[in-house]
Amino acid sequence: MKKLALLLFLLPASCSDVKEPTAAAIQSFEAWVKAFVNGDGDAVFNGMSDGLKSGWLYDRLAESDTAARRWRGELTGVARTDLDLWLGLAKKRNDGRKDNLPQTVLTHPSLPGLFKTYFVNEGRLRAEMSRLAVGQAFADDSGVTIAVKNGQGSTELYGLIVEGNGWKVDAHREPLGQQ
Repeated sequence: MKKLALLLFLLPASCSDVKEPTAAAIQSFEAWVKAFVNGDGDAVFNGMSDGLKSGWLYDRLAESDTAARRWRGELTGVARTDLDLWLGLAKKRNDGRKDNLPQTVLTHPSLPGLFKTYFVNEGRLRAEMSRLAVGQAFADDSGVTIAVKNGQGSTELYGLIVEGNGWKVDAHREPLGQQ
């Protein structure tokens, strides 16, 4: 009986050090939104999951965007070979998220720079992000979904997953009718 009492006494103390997943995800999401609003392209890029980065790059390459084509042309060595192999497979599947970009591409120093060329032109989007207000968060085995009010009377959903050293934005769903 003494062991049970000691266990019950210690249990709340040990649990208080563990951060609830939804609270940690919300904190990471709010920091990501703040970085977005402040124009910190590096922090926004680093706050995206590898899957989101892969899908983003696939979309730019699939639409034959000039900056993305130029970036691909300047990429050399193993990273270029890996990108071309990944892109060929992604085009066959018509999906840049089925398989993430190879690590040689994800960690290539020029990829954040490519992202920033797009990011600096997103003043309107930064203004919209400044109006986001977290409503609710829901956790499940795949991560945390955060419902936010967008300042226009609609709710948007952001999906976050644990990747590497913390929570990363992995998905975004616009309100119905705005997709």
